[in-house]
Amino acid sequence: MKLDDMMGYVVDRLYEGLTGGTADLPLPANVQLNFTQPGIPFHESFFDFAIAGPFAGPTPATLDDFGELVETLMGPAQDGDGNDNRGDAEPSPLGMSRDKAVEEAKRMYQQHLLGCWEQWSRLVDFIPSPKPTGNHNEWGANRGEGKHKHVSVVYAQNNRRLSRTFADTLRMCEVADDQLTDDQKNLIERMRRLLSVEVEVEDFLTGEKKMETRDSPAMIAYSAKKQAYENAVIEYATKLSLANNGTSGDMIEWQQSGGIYKRRATEALRDWIANGYKNDIERAQAMISHITGRSMVLWKDNLVQGLDHVENNTTGAYGYPFYPASVIPGAFARSGGWTRFSERNLSRKMSSSSTSRSGGGSFGLSLGFVTIGGSGGGGKTEHQRDFSSSSFGMEFSYAPVEIMRPWFHPDFFLSRGWRPSAGFKREYDTNVHSDGKNPPSGALIGYPTKALFVKDLVIHSSEVVSFMKSQESHVNGGGFVGIGPFCIGGRYQQSNRSSESNFDYDGASIRIKGMQLVGFLSARIPESSNPSPDVKKWA
Repeated sequence: MKLDDMMGYVVDRLYEGLTGGTADLPLPANVQLNFTQPGIPFHESFFDFAIAGPFAGPTPATLDDFGELVETLMGPAQDGDGNDNRGDAEPSPLGMSRDKAVEEAKRMYQQHLLGCWEQWSRLVDFIPSPKPTGNHNEWGANRGEGKHKHVSVVYAQNNRRLSRTFADTLRMCEVADDQLTDDQKNLIERMRRLLSVEVEVEDFLTGEKKMETRDSPAMIAYSAKKQAYENAVIEYATKLSLANNGTSGDMIEWQQSGGIYKRRATEALRDWIANGYKNDIERAQAMISHITGRSMVLWKDNLVQGLDHVENNTTGAYGYPFYPASVIPGAFARSGGWTRFSERNLSRKMSSSSTSRSGGGSFGLSLGFVTIGGSGGGGKTEHQRDFSSSSFGMEFSYAPVEIMRPWFHPDFFLSRGWRPSAGFKREYDTNVHSDGKNPPSGALIGYPTKALFVKDLVIHSSEVVSFMKSQESHVNGGGFVGIGPFCIGGRYQQSNRSSESNFDYDGASIRIKGMQLVGFLSARIPESSNPSPDVKKWA
């Protein structure tokens, strides 16, 4: 029983769930799928920063956790004589007073939110590799020591940061300088206000106020309704794919409810148009692109100012700026709506399937290998693994989420009113950001738009359980074990959970607690730059 065949089938199903197509069909030319190897474990509390913002206090979804933290800081409710200490004005010998516990909990909670925000932002600050290999899918974690102990996860595809390349593009490019009329300038400004806004935010801990550029309410609604529509289309296409390639039960389900899935997609599109500002947002984006194709000086200046604002006002734990990123929906980790995959006997499924194939080659994955990594994600080794037993099954829930970057404007690359300067060409050793080919080449061929998470992973295999028992001391020492894009033994990649193991097992199955990041969906940029021959003046 070959492991790569079974894992290839699982990866194919993830492919179908993400793209809405079958695994036998290639991705569209403008979309790319990259898996991590193995997955990166996260606790659900990691994304609390995305629910109400990294500077906010506890929300209804996180209030219980905050309360538990306060109770922990206060210590036991009674001393040895049975006296209640929690109402004391001063700390008792067994813990803090409630007032001081609340203040300390605020500090710790804020530190957690900001640390996770920075870590996620740095993790997704990469440019996908046009043709990934196994090395491109790897990630590493660096743990600080002492006072500044944290976990910093680094995932790199082509070893170049998206933020730095975007910043260099803006600062080292020439743009069309045809003079705009006052009416055109006012129209552009009005269109931009529909897309983004300046908001005043207050630090939950210090009370300090500052201005930040964020997506406008209309843009947030647009993104949310867009994702709802895309998810409905994916669900419809997945059910159709299962009806054509799955079991008889899948076919019966499609015959009985296929019309419902199609209607959901249609209704989601109508909702996007009616309540998600679809036409308004896309018209504004098209209008800006059309007008600034003739004069882009003002547009470029606004984008550079936005980057300068980020660099001057968003500072990480060690004093270096980072480019913020979040997720939509923000509460996905603590909510329902995940899609469930369950195959209790994959070997039987494989023997009865004539369409499945190993899905690893096109994604740079070594699906037939067990990956063993050292502490912090380094020193990985791979071991070929097959199973003598015919019993092997997997269950998990998965969900794709949108990645949001207020500072990044990919529509700039679609404009025909800019071109890279000689300095950029020397720095990056290329004349283009993307040649638009498949696979593409250039300085910035694309950017990650969605992240794929898996949670509640269960593997039914006594052989895997026996193997993990033999690796338990290695995992407890900070190492990890993975199969394909899944981490089946390791520790959460965040400072407040880094001492916790993410798995347990019985005699016949292993359960991986929490969730893990297993891949990214990226958008490829078409041919860029492609300046218009009508531009008469460059600046």
